[in-house]
Amino acid sequence: MDISVQRSQTTATHQNLLITKGALAILWGVAALLGVLISPMPLIIAFGILNFAAAGLTLLYAYNNRHLEIAHQWLLLEGLVELAAGVVFTFFVPDVQHFIMYMSYGIIFIITLQFIYGYTLLLMERFSARNMLMRFISVLAGTVIGVGLLANVFSIVASLVMVGIFSIIYGVLNMQFAMKLRNVVLGKAE
Repeated sequence: MDISVQRSQTTATHQNLLITKGALAILWGVAALLGVLISPMPLIIAFGILNFAAAGLTLLYAYNNRHLEIAHQWLLLEGLVELAAGVVFTFFVPDVQHFIMYMSYGIIFIITLQFIYGYTLLLMERFSARNMLMRFISVLAGTVIGVGLLANVFSIVASLVMVGIFSIIYGVLNMQFAMKLRNVVLGKAE
């Protein structure tokens, strides 16, 4: 088999991992938006299972893309965090209030990692004004949402809707990263 054809097939397979992960996150976000008024506990358990699947896909993607340098380390960290989130949300969340509290911690953790990753890119002299602006906006919005959820400022329904929207955005970002576009939040893939 021609080496260029083999590489393009391998790249497509690697992209499909994160496209699948993004699609799962979007699907859960839509389910959260539609099912928020019915019974949220099945959504919470499904979120835990989604995190197990996301961890597997992320770790496999990280293994297959070891050439991504600094991004590889962040992918490994993301996969391990998703694995831990899968355990917590599947087995240790007794009610919606705990789910919202844990999600607020998760959102604050994610935006903290975004800030650290952005600072790391600056130290490596990989500056992009667009990247920094989008990172600032996402960190600011994530802080408002995370602190608002933690402080119980929003109703349970509004909180679940916000978590659903956050999941959809996260899914879109994963799909964008998979397509190796200039992901303005995570930086360039290569």
